[in-house]
Order: sequence, then C-alpha cells, then structure tokens
Amino acid sequence: MEKQNTDFYNRKYSEGDFNYDPMVERSWLEKHIVNRFGLSLGDRVLDLGCGKGLHAALLSSFGLRVFGIEPSFQGVMGAIERGSKAIFIRDSASALEHYFDENEFDLIFCRGMSWYHRELDQLCPDTGIDVREATGDFFKYIKPGGLLVLQICTDFSGYNPNKDAYNNRLSSYLDLFQLHGEIVHVTNWAGTPLTSDEQAAKVKGGIVIATRKVNCSHPGQQFH
Repeated sequence: MEKQNTDFYNRKYSEGDFNYDPMVERSWLEKHIVNRFGLSLGDRVLDLGCGKGLHAALLSSFGLRVFGIEPSFQGVMGAIERGSKAIFIRDSASALEHYFDENEFDLIFCRGMSWYHRELDQLCPDTGIDVREATGDFFKYIKPGGLLVLQICTDFSGYNPNKDAYNNRLSSYLDLFQLHGEIVHVTNWAGTPLTSDEQAAKVKGGIVIATRKVNCSHPGQQFH
C-alpha cells in the first residue's frame, strides 16, 4: 500500500514539483521554524517525507545539519540536484532505525506528509499506516527537549473524502500529539493561535503544531 503512494509521487515528481516560491518558503521557515523554536548553527534536523527537498535545502541554508528522507526515487533525485548541504535518503519514514540513532535530532520537521492527511486515530486502510504508532516511533529519534513540528493543510471541517486528503479537525491533531509529548505551539500557517475546533474552522489556514519530547509518563499541553 505504501508502494502505491510512492508510485503516485514518482509520477508527480517526474512531471515537476509543487508550486513553491523559494523566497517565500525560506522567509516562512526562518520566522516560523528557525526563529520561533530557537534553532542554532549545527542543530540536527530531519525532514520527513521531504519530496524534492526544497524545504530541507532551505533549512540547511541557515547552518543547520539537515537530513531528508523520502521514498520516491524521483523526489530524492530532484532533492540531490538542488546542490544543498542537506543529505537525502531514499526510504520510508518507517525505516529510520536503519540510518539514525535514537535521541539524534533537535527537531523533526514534517511538512505535508501524506500520512497526516488521513486517519489519525486508527490504521489507515489505504496506506497501511497507524499514525499513532508511527508518530511514537518518530519521537525515539528526537533528543529530550527536542521538537516534532507538523505543518499541514486542513480547513478543520472534519470532511474526510474517500481516497483523498482529509480535513482533520484541530482536536484530532491535539489528541494525536498529546499522546507523545508536550504540545507547545498550535497556530495556522500565518501564525494565528488555534484554540478550538469551531475557532479553527473559522480562521482556517492549515496547522502548525509543535510537540516537545519530555521524559515523563503523563505528557500535557502548554501552548505558546
């Protein structure tokens, strides 16, 4: 099932890429990732599902030590051709144990990864991925006090079309990440704080949610 998803992105990336403006994306990353979360020169960052590597390459331009993992051959080839200092690996995000040590990264960045566009509370029948388990595995590779940051499109309506991207509610993302750490930041992409399902559905604009890895058995929420 994951192969079907990879085949889709191989076709997509062989024809081009998503319509990004690199200067706009770099400015957004500087404000909303690098500065907001206090990243420093040499910090280690993993970009999950990095596609053709634009965001990994841009993050590396801030002096960060960036790795990108992507199962699509066409995606990784496009990422390497950018010529950045980021290191790219062609494999599934479920295969991190083959490449990295536990507690290795200061931040894991996940932008638009298809796993988070589907079921968040159960096994997805189309991808074969249980995102609850997969997310818990990701946190193994984050240093204590480090962050997992998800940036993804949703209008928060709860509309879940068959075999297409879901518009999961704010509460669905909160329920997922509070299982794994302390939620320290929840806004839309423009930086507007998100406070409830109803308010999020009004302001729209996707979600940026950051969760800190903590060494305790009862993670909680503390939004900034």
